[in-house]
Amino acid sequence: MRRLILLLILCLDSFWLGLSPLAAANLHVNPEVGSDAGVGSEEAPFKTLQAAINKATEGDVIHLHPQGAIYRQSGHFRSQVGITIEGNGVTLDGADPLPTTDWEEIEDGIFRRKLKRTPLDRHLLIFDGRMERMGRTQSSNSPEFPAVRELKPGQFCFENIDEAFGWLYVRGDVTKLEWATRVNGIATSGECRKLAVRNLRARNFLNDGFNVHGDCRELQFRDIEGFDCFDEGFSAHESAQCTIDRGTFFGNENGIADVNSAETTYRNCRFYGNVNVDVLLIGSKHALVDCEIINSTSAAALVAGPRTKGEPFVLHVERVSIITKDKDQPARVRLDGGDVKIHECRFVHVDLNTTGANISGQVPLGEAP
Repeated sequence: MRRLILLLILCLDSFWLGLSPLAAANLHVNPEVGSDAGVGSEEAPFKTLQAAINKATEGDVIHLHPQGAIYRQSGHFRSQVGITIEGNGVTLDGADPLPTTDWEEIEDGIFRRKLKRTPLDRHLLIFDGRMERMGRTQSSNSPEFPAVRELKPGQFCFENIDEAFGWLYVRGDVTKLEWATRVNGIATSGECRKLAVRNLRARNFLNDGFNVHGDCRELQFRDIEGFDCFDEGFSAHESAQCTIDRGTFFGNENGIADVNSAETTYRNCRFYGNVNVDVLLIGSKHALVDCEIINSTSAAALVAGPRTKGEPFVLHVERVSIITKDKDQPARVRLDGGDVKIHECRFVHVDLNTTGANISGQVPLGEAP
């Protein structure tokens, strides 16, 4: 009888061990040699990140290869737990190269091509590696496209033909163009828990480089970059809870924008060169620690506070440097309400507006430029 009981215990131990994180797998992705019909091993990697995410279970680590490669693809987590992406310096790219032939030249130097309308009807054209959105951002003062015959070299415009297609007009060289077609780089939805993303870059997406939606908790991002996206480099929504360490966000509409009941902490991050706001925090609870905001455009450097007046809002700002590159225009910092604690910060040539905010700690007086 004792032998039977012991055997039963050993069998149960083996069963539960097979379900535990100890059985975690290393999954591999390589677009150059992989196939989504593969098993995700080093010898038979997946072709797409999404195939690896779909296959992954709790404790698994997804490795992207080769190091520093460009992936013209994205990945979406849907109610998943305990998965890590090791990016190995890979860049997720929201754009695809446009063909160099079969353009119609409608007059000297102006070419057009019929394309499918993009998701969200947003438009990003990349000229030889340089992103150009022609001023059409989310900002309320965004101008319309230039008229076709008013285009300058390197500029473009897009005119809808019907519900499915439109004309892309370009003045200048059409041999090194890329056109954004994907919405987000890394996205989440549902009830995700304990996801980690490391050493990964996301650029040229029609919405966000990193887009966190849903009730997603204990998410960790480390050594990431979100840049040259139509909307944000990083954005947390709903009840998301994220920590971002060593992130860089530039060339977006907003460097970051966290909203709703989101709780986010940024450590050792840099923000610069965005269009509307470098750092926009209107969620529930946020922290900026050991971060640098270099205000190099007409964008506001920092805007924070409750989205609706009177809602709970907490912001902790510690050892943060805010400076401007424009000696004639101070960096704008607006704290619109809630409880804000400022500690050991350095503000250089900053226009600080704290109307409605309950400020504690030492507020920098602001240094001369």
